[in-house]
Amino acid sequence: MTALVTGGSRGIGHVVVEELAGLGAKVHTCARNESELEACKRDWEAKGFQVSYSVCDVTSRSQRVKLMETISSEFNGKINILVSNVGTCLYKPTVDFTAEDYAAIMSTNLESTYHICQLAYPLLKASGFGSIILMSSVAGVVAVDVGTLYSTLKGAMNQLAKSLACEWAKDNIRINSVAPWYIRTPLTEETLNDKKYLEGVLGRTLGRTRHAVVEELAGLGAKVHTCARNESELEACKRDWEAKGFQVSCSVCDLTSRSQREKLMETISSEFNGKLNILVSNVGTYLKKPTTDFTAEDYAAIMSTNLESTYHICQLAYHLLKASGAMNQLAKNLACEWAKDNIRINSVAPWYIRTPLTEEILNDKKYLEGVLGRTPLGRTGEMEEVSALVAFLCMPAASYITGQTICVDGGFTINGYNPTFC
Repeated sequence: MTALVTGGSRGIGHVVVEELAGLGAKVHTCARNESELEACKRDWEAKGFQVSYSVCDVTSRSQRVKLMETISSEFNGKINILVSNVGTCLYKPTVDFTAEDYAAIMSTNLESTYHICQLAYPLLKASGFGSIILMSSVAGVVAVDVGTLYSTLKGAMNQLAKSLACEWAKDNIRINSVAPWYIRTPLTEETLNDKKYLEGVLGRTLGRTRHAVVEELAGLGAKVHTCARNESELEACKRDWEAKGFQVSCSVCDLTSRSQREKLMETISSEFNGKLNILVSNVGTYLKKPTTDFTAEDYAAIMSTNLESTYHICQLAYHLLKASGAMNQLAKNLACEWAKDNIRINSVAPWYIRTPLTEEILNDKKYLEGVLGRTPLGRTGEMEEVSALVAFLCMPAASYITGQTICVDGGFTINGYNPTFC
């Protein structure tokens, strides 16, 4: 695995370099300050990381070209990962920005990213599977007092990720943007040392897929309890999990029943000594009918399974989660309400994933063609691609992510009209 991380000598870029290198990637990074890079390299060598570097000012087009020539030579014309991380900010009222300010920020924050993506494209394509991460900002999503120019360019970067994701999906290159809120870095340190400003920031910071999720979490060392209506299926799964060395217990439970939900949580409380770190509410069903054909019974059944059970389970789990001081998955209102108790809630929104529930509909060739025609990656998803995200959101690595709805969709939700896929 090979990677280029721009701006890797300090801040988020530095941490990204270490994260990738720690996972075994060969990483090349760049920055303008050679002495900082040298100090970093000595530290990385001491840690056993495979990291090389270039002195490069990415605001210079010629230096960007030279950087990618170096990368191509070092990694034999192939690269798996590009993290475009360089950026700067200038705090000014809009009317005070000069043409020089505009040019400098445009060159650093957007033009450099756009050009490096262009230059990296043939290397990413040659690798057979490429991933680009654009370092954006919450300021590109909502209004934040960091200057309108910075916010505008970060918004443009988010849209760039969506457009490239559609255009380059055919080459097996994925593109995503990451939008942090205030992170302590050398760039934000002075601002966050302003006590009044920091108080304002913190005042806004509120605090058969299920089978794959069970295995993903158990494989990471979690003690897992799961439930389902079919006892024989649960028993077969439990034997398999025991053979794999997983710590998984089971309850037979119909979650459409309020009394059975209460009994389930009593079992959980007893088994885990009144504490629970992770809740994954995964039960759901659907009934494919024209709207006018739904009966009151249909409505009640789907509402009970898909919403009421989740809402009630969250209520029942609250005290166990609070007692653990840890995590949970669900939605934006709970993320705000329960942040004070250090409980995080996120929702995962898959597109068509091959499960027993979707198998019949995806075997309809014409229907499947329609699905794939709207999906830039040109395929349906696998259960493991959902479970990996769920496990990540439950782990300490996602400790600053809450209230998000993350789509696992092969690019479906960002694909407007693109004849390539229609």
